[in-house]
Amino acid sequence: MAMARMGTLTEYMIPLVLVTSQTPLLTDAALVVMCCFHGFISLNNPSGMPIEWNILMIYGGIFLFGFHPEASVLAVGEMPGLAIFLFFCLFVIPCYGNFAPARVSFLLSMRYYAGNWDYNIWLLRRGSLHKLARLTKAAGTMREQLEKMLPDRTAVEMALTLSLAHRFMHLEGRPLLEALPRAVDCIDEYEWIDGEVMGGMVLGWNFGDGHLNGLQLLREVEEQCGFEPGELRVVMVESQPLFGRTMRWKIADAASGILEEGETLIAPMRALQPWPTGEYAEALLRGRTRASA
Repeated sequence: MAMARMGTLTEYMIPLVLVTSQTPLLTDAALVVMCCFHGFISLNNPSGMPIEWNILMIYGGIFLFGFHPEASVLAVGEMPGLAIFLFFCLFVIPCYGNFAPARVSFLLSMRYYAGNWDYNIWLLRRGSLHKLARLTKAAGTMREQLEKMLPDRTAVEMALTLSLAHRFMHLEGRPLLEALPRAVDCIDEYEWIDGEVMGGMVLGWNFGDGHLNGLQLLREVEEQCGFEPGELRVVMVESQPLFGRTMRWKIADAASGILEEGETLIAPMRALQPWPTGEYAEALLRGRTRASA
């Protein structure tokens, strides 16, 4: 936790020091810290992270504050058109997007490091997975790809659960504890496919925005695959608005449309473990209990 807070403090302090510095020595020191900061991130090659962002920051910082320290941010005022454009893109859109995340991509809202963006989970009944073959896809399912690389069935199942664990580990994934039991009767009968994986498989790419891999993609998949009611369900979770206390979610069936909508109060979820326990575990596993009875 301390390391994370130090990283946040460093990221905020670097631009403040560079903008307000009056001495070359302090500017150079800030540039060195900036290069180390972004270089460390780049060398670790984090998953799902656009490294070009860090490279651009190093280049931009050195070019602007190292070679042209005389440039002032107030000089933008000499170009009113540019100033208005930057104000709209860097303030108006992010501000609106943070208060109304359902209407603006988390990228334009600059929420990409907040750990708080929309996502969806696709649940396909195991006996109906073959219908995905009717699609012209960029790749096979994650299971199909893993089975070619991992001969051990247990290893395949373990790898597949990492996607599930990734969602539950983060606070934004906890609304699934309430939504999943409402989506299907027996979770064991369904294959879990993260929306980002589904988007990559069907569309050939994705950028982490659940709006891309949600209801509109479900309609197109259903048109080509023809799933029966109950064979394909999608849980769509919207990100938490700025100063909001809840996260809204929807459950849709490929054949029947929207089945249910709800919202989850986030504060109580902080006290939960990142896996189903208590009443949430009972609700999620009720189908398994009936099957064994």
